[in-house]
Amino acid sequence: MPYAENDGVRLYYEVDGTHGAEPMVMHHGYLADLESWRARGWVKALGDRYRLILMDSRGHGRSDRPSDPEAYEMRTRVLDVLAVMGAEGVRTAHYLGYSMGGMIGYSALIYAPQRFATISCGGASPMLRTEPQPKVEWDALMRAALQNPAVKLAHDAGRIDRPAMEACRTALDEWAGAEQALRLATMPVFMYAGTEDTPHAGCQAAVALNPKARFLSLPGKNHATAAESVDLVVPALLEHIGGVEAI
Repeated sequence: MPYAENDGVRLYYEVDGTHGAEPMVMHHGYLADLESWRARGWVKALGDRYRLILMDSRGHGRSDRPSDPEAYEMRTRVLDVLAVMGAEGVRTAHYLGYSMGGMIGYSALIYAPQRFATISCGGASPMLRTEPQPKVEWDALMRAALQNPAVKLAHDAGRIDRPAMEACRTALDEWAGAEQALRLATMPVFMYAGTEDTPHAGCQAAVALNPKARFLSLPGKNHATAAESVDLVVPALLEHIGGVEAI
């Protein structure tokens, strides 16, 4: 099984799609794993065009599961992505992330913009957070999260570890956004979110920060259903990034 490594943490990944095509890294959301991209139809929708590099985020899936919140700092998460790219000999890639994966994508604009031809993020806003995030009790969080098919898939496969997930959540709640990095971005940035999802308003405001940014609003969709809206998102995503090459 293929693994990359960043500072002693092993990161599981798989390669799908079209051999020899432009690479696209796909990073899932909190509590899910790389299988969510297949289960929702993203791999099928994008695999004819791209060489897809699907990774299990640290703490998730078959990657290592550190239990220290400092291990989930955003710069480290971006370095995880670069480690996976390095293991595959990829210098520059397209990036697609959802929710937590979107937050990591925005953070890549801060820490490694030169390594990405395009950045696409769903279910996450890059705007500066000015208020602390409310603390969430684990059992209540899981009851709600298990309504999400991607989370249930990972849970039923035994790939959710509570200490790692609590550490990861602590770090995510401390993330401040990437507003200035989006202002300075020189590559196409694509964002999407459902109107019934919290990040929608932030994305709507963020699109005005950079002429190379585009926001797709998904009417009536929430966090879970927006993640499943492949037929709506992929055509708009390809229209925005399709002419850019990852060399």
